[in-house]
Amino acid sequence: MTDEGSITEARAALLDQLGYRFRDESLIDEALTHPSMAVIYPGRSHYQRLEFLGDRVLGLVIADSLFSLVDDEREGLLTRRYAECVENAALARVARDLGIGPALRVQPNTNLAETDKVLADALEAMIGAIWRDGGMAAVRPVILSIWGNLMETGSTRKDSKSALQEYALERKMGLPVYEVVDRSGPDHAPQFVIAVSLGEWRLEAKGASKRQAEQQAASLMLEEIR
Repeated sequence: MTDEGSITEARAALLDQLGYRFRDESLIDEALTHPSMAVIYPGRSHYQRLEFLGDRVLGLVIADSLFSLVDDEREGLLTRRYAECVENAALARVARDLGIGPALRVQPNTNLAETDKVLADALEAMIGAIWRDGGMAAVRPVILSIWGNLMETGSTRKDSKSALQEYALERKMGLPVYEVVDRSGPDHAPQFVIAVSLGEWRLEAKGASKRQAEQQAASLMLEEIR
């Protein structure tokens, strides 16, 4: 497969993870093009403007959600929880989990798509792109499906997929395998059915994004095998 083919495939997988379909697909390319490409192709659009917007949109949604979720906490604790959600290291982890790196178009023969800074910036650019494409009604569910567990539990608790993998490896059960069983609904509001298999166990779960359904399936599997 060509590099262009690999990028196209990675972008399709990323959109499945996000559970969102763009009306204006040019925003996808802008959000996933590194500024270094403008050196090769002067005038080419890249993600810096969308990153600026996405940073503010993400911050607003996270802050508003934390305000409602943990209304009994002092401001200092809210600030700490907020920082855990939006710091560069956290954004880079989320970006890697979503598969943003392979979907990025960067200057050839560099490792730019593997660095925390670039991955975090591109994730924020994707948030900005979704905002531009569909507004708050589109971007808020995407953000909550990705950051919901971290906002609820803080950084000390693993998400369900990570917890299931760790549990399985510690007991030499092999790795969980996730499979898309069904995808239904319109492009702007898809529904995924994901199956997770681990040894003799197999369970299915639904979600508004591939990521959300995988997390739910992993959570159910943990309950089943513990």
